[in-house]
Amino acid sequence: MLTREEIVEVLAPYNLWGGRKWNAIPRDEYLSEIERKLSAGVVALVGTRRSGKTTLAGLFLKKAIDDGLPPEGTLYVNLEDPRFSPYLSPEFLEEVFSAYRTYVYDGDGPIVVLDEVQNVPGWEKWVRKVLDLSEARVIVTGSTSSLLRSELSTLLTGRVLPVEVYPLSFREFLIFRGFSADFKRLLGKRRKVEALMREYLEFGGFPQVVLTEDDALKLELLRELFEGIVLRDIVYRHGFRDARAVKIVAELALSRFSSLVSVSRLRNELAGILSRKVSPNFVDGVLDAMDEAYLSFRVPILSPKVKDAMHYPKKMYAIDTGIANIVGIHFTGNIGRLAENAVARHLRQRFREVYYYRGKGEVDFIVKEGLRVTRAVQVTWDIDESWEREVEGLLEAMDVFGLKEGVIVTGWRSCEERFGEKTVKCVPLWRFLIWLWNL
Repeated sequence: MLTREEIVEVLAPYNLWGGRKWNAIPRDEYLSEIERKLSAGVVALVGTRRSGKTTLAGLFLKKAIDDGLPPEGTLYVNLEDPRFSPYLSPEFLEEVFSAYRTYVYDGDGPIVVLDEVQNVPGWEKWVRKVLDLSEARVIVTGSTSSLLRSELSTLLTGRVLPVEVYPLSFREFLIFRGFSADFKRLLGKRRKVEALMREYLEFGGFPQVVLTEDDALKLELLRELFEGIVLRDIVYRHGFRDARAVKIVAELALSRFSSLVSVSRLRNELAGILSRKVSPNFVDGVLDAMDEAYLSFRVPILSPKVKDAMHYPKKMYAIDTGIANIVGIHFTGNIGRLAENAVARHLRQRFREVYYYRGKGEVDFIVKEGLRVTRAVQVTWDIDESWEREVEGLLEAMDVFGLKEGVIVTGWRSCEERFGEKTVKCVPLWRFLIWLWNL
């Protein structure tokens, strides 16, 4: 076991009181959400790797210091530091906290960040103790959605307030690239914004990728990120024995982004590649693990018939269009699918319940808020080629769900047309993605 002095030596370079600087572009909406929720319980920053959770936690600590907390009143613990790996347990967390309180800060109200906390079995027991004794305010981060489910189902029920962290929205992407995200200011720079929109669709919104200039390096970073998520957050965390098979399933599934994904079809393809039988439970387990690791998410059908919801396949989307592009998809020929993936990602971030609709026609996205369906959204890059089909599906869904307005997200065209008491609006993709955050 490390001595307390050795623990502080490991902690110091990661912390503001040890000289670390958090010089990053702030994501103000997240920082405000963290501040609001931290007063009521533990804040859990969850999301895929490299989405910015650690930076957000660090920027929040810096903000707390700017607001009057002494630097020593903050503690950041990197639970992926290899020097800590042999000791990870609730008892070790207590030893780390005791070392910090002994040698760094013995005042009131410290803020503690436990980064990648899922690496510590039983971590919630220590956090429960800290909360019960009012010893600190706690922020945890993790790269798995299970932090919000099974691992918290007993000891911390109702005391953990989640903040899901996504790769940059298009609005944030513009800010990172030095542009104002104010809609009126962007109107005069439409050509530049549309060029940035294409860049966003091709390389996505992971902050490190966005801030990298070299396109080849961007793709290398995305490939390394994809493989890291597969190996660390899917294979290792879930105990899959065949890492190669898991990676193949992930690649096959993500190559079908913005499309329906059938478990039986993936199983047959995987069996052909491996030249052996494959269990459908294995494929289904990998898909669930991909969702849990925030590598992907799936959108179900919205139907009043329970059996439809159970038997209809779900639509697969990557958490980021950059990830979708590194599984072998040619960007130019799939810009419509990438646009749909971007809309899906932004809707998923903005709303809790997103579905697709299928009747005589189809609608890409149906948004449900509480008990009511509130929005129907189609996505098509070239509306001139598919106007009639898109409108027919949209009007049918609007009838079924009692909506007066439907939206078609397009590559560039704006329009508005009335059909009796119903209105269909065409909105360019870049405007739609910015408009979402003003709702």
